[in-house]
Amino acid sequence: MSSDELFSFSERAGLLFTIEGSLLSVLAVTFILGFALVKWLRRTITTWGQETPADASDSSLFLNLMVADLIQAIGCLLNFRWMAKAGVTNGQLCKAQAALKQVGIVGVSMSSLCIALHTFAVLVLRWMPPRHASKMAVIFIWTFAAVVIGIPHAVHKNDEYYGPTTFWCWILPNWRVEQIVTEYLWVWFSALSMLVLYTLMFCVMKGWISIGRGLGDPLVVIDSTEPPSPTSDGAEQAKRTKAIANLMLYFPAVYIVTIVPNSIARWSAFNGNPPPPELSLFANTIFALSGLFNFILFLLTRPRMVVGKPIVLVHDPESQRHSYQTPKRSYSDTSTLGYLPDRRDESQSQLDMHTFSPSVLRSPVLVTLPSSVYSTSSKNPDEREQEQSSCHLRKMSISSGEELQLPNK
Repeated sequence: MSSDELFSFSERAGLLFTIEGSLLSVLAVTFILGFALVKWLRRTITTWGQETPADASDSSLFLNLMVADLIQAIGCLLNFRWMAKAGVTNGQLCKAQAALKQVGIVGVSMSSLCIALHTFAVLVLRWMPPRHASKMAVIFIWTFAAVVIGIPHAVHKNDEYYGPTTFWCWILPNWRVEQIVTEYLWVWFSALSMLVLYTLMFCVMKGWISIGRGLGDPLVVIDSTEPPSPTSDGAEQAKRTKAIANLMLYFPAVYIVTIVPNSIARWSAFNGNPPPPELSLFANTIFALSGLFNFILFLLTRPRMVVGKPIVLVHDPESQRHSYQTPKRSYSDTSTLGYLPDRRDESQSQLDMHTFSPSVLRSPVLVTLPSSVYSTSSKNPDEREQEQSSCHLRKMSISSGEELQLPNK
C-alpha cells in the first residue's frame, strides 16, 4: 500500500520543516541526557566502592520525559524517507515510525502528568514523595504505554493496523476507536489534569490560596485579605515568587500548545473532513518541537534538576558518619527560579512543616543554628543527646527579614 500521488514541492517542503523540528529536539534532548550521564558517571567514580543512597535531587521523571521526547522525535525524523521518495510506502519502516510515535507521545503525556503531580505534592501539599516514588512512576509509565499500545496491536496482528496516513505512518483510519483509546484519550487527560494542577499551584504561589500544614491539615483557605506592606527585601522576594508563579503556567501552556494543532487536525479527519496539508504539516512541526520546548522550559525553571553539582561524599573520621553534600541553600535564596529543594532528613522536614507557613516562605527568613549543633563530634553520645534535647526555640519571628534563632543551651 502506498500513496496514490506523489507529494508536491510545497508538501515536501512542509515535511522538511517537520524533520528540522525533530532534529532540533533530538539535539536538545541528546545534549541534556548526555550531560546527565556525565554527571552520573562522575558521581559514581567519586563514590566508587562506597554505599551511596539515591540522588537527593532526583531527576528521574524529568530524564524520563526527555527519553520519551527523544523517541517521539526519532519517529518524526523518519519523515526524511517519505520526503526523499515523495510518498509514504508501507513496510517495516512505516510500522516502526507508527510505533515509535505512539510510544513517544504516550510517554510524554504521562511523564508530564507525573511531573505535575510531583510538583503539586512538594509545592502545595508540602509533602516530599518517598525516595523511590519517581522510579516506580517511571516503571508505571512504560508499563502503561506497553499495555495501552501493545494489546490493540496484538489483537490486530493479522490485520493492516499500521500504515500510511497521508504524510507519515500511524494507525489506519478504519481503526478509529483504537486511534483514540491508545493515544488521544491520554494526551487530553494529561493536558486537562495539568491545567488544573498548575492553576492551583499558581494560585498558591501568588498567595490567593494558602494551605495549612500540608497533608496534616488539608483545609484550603481562600485568602482575600491584602498582604502586609513588604520591606524592600520582602518586595524583592515577592517579585521573585511572582516570577516563579508566572513560569509555572508555561508547563501546561507549552504542552497544550504542542498538542492542540495536531489534535484539531486529527479530530477534523475523524469527522470525515480531512484537514488541508498546510495544517497537518504545521501541526506536526509544532509537535516535533516538543523536546526542544521541554528542554528550554526546564532550563528556565529548574536548571539544577539535571545540571546541578553532583552530590559529594564527605567522610568524618571522628564521628564515623558519611554525609552527602550539595551546594548550600537557604530559604531566602531565590537565585534559581523554580528550584525544588533537595530531600532532607526527617527531623529537618518536620521543622520545615511545623515552623514555616506560606507567608513566611514568601519573606526572606534566616535560620541561625547554634555553634554547638555543629561541634558535637568531640562529645560522647550521651552528652550530645543531652545537649540536643535542651535546645529549644526562644525566639520566633515571621516578620520579613528577621532571624529565627536556635540559641545555645
